[in-house]
Amino acid sequence: MRPETHPPCKNCTCISTPFRFLNQDELAYINQNRLEIKFKKGENLCKQGTPASHVIYLRSGLIKIISEENRGNLVLSIETSGYFLGLQVLFKPQKLPFSAVASEDTLACLWDMNAFAELIKRNASFAAGMMKQINDDINRSYQRIATLGLKHVHGRLSDLLLSLSVHVYKSTKFTTSLARKDMAEITNMSPESLSRVLKDMKDEKLLKVNGKSFELIDIKALKKME
Repeated sequence: MRPETHPPCKNCTCISTPFRFLNQDELAYINQNRLEIKFKKGENLCKQGTPASHVIYLRSGLIKIISEENRGNLVLSIETSGYFLGLQVLFKPQKLPFSAVASEDTLACLWDMNAFAELIKRNASFAAGMMKQINDDINRSYQRIATLGLKHVHGRLSDLLLSLSVHVYKSTKFTTSLARKDMAEITNMSPESLSRVLKDMKDEKLLKVNGKSFELIDIKALKKME
């Protein structure tokens, strides 16, 4: 990882929606407590079990959030620009319950956690915006748990492809930085099973695949997969 230099928060072109509720003085305050870091693919943005010192905002890139357990790692989610890491422990200092790893080169802003918490206390509109962010994350977590627990392999892969299409690349045609091994890990199946399911979907003309490039053809059928 290495430091980056970009415009201050008040001039940022990729500022998060809740930050639009901050006045100029508040933006200057949070900017004084900010670092910009570029993480290379494979680097940790944060590590499970370490104390949380910053709220991390993804400006660009793609990450995996992982729960590291004795029996192996579980990918909790994949996230891209606009996501906040660390809100879960903002008002209760404790060790992070997950790790985050860059799946591609990722640029992030790191705000001092105490300064971030101070702005939430000062500005009710900003606090409400961050609460909405947390609520959205919780809802997606519930959906993710339901997918892993209730759906078969075809449904799990379908959900991943739809998530990449809607939340990450915002197109039914996309080229992902995720390797097949990553996709298998995220959907909790073996690489061999992933290849088989992809072939099934191609044969059923639900999608087109060329290496890491995908085109989702039958969205309605993909959404119905269980």
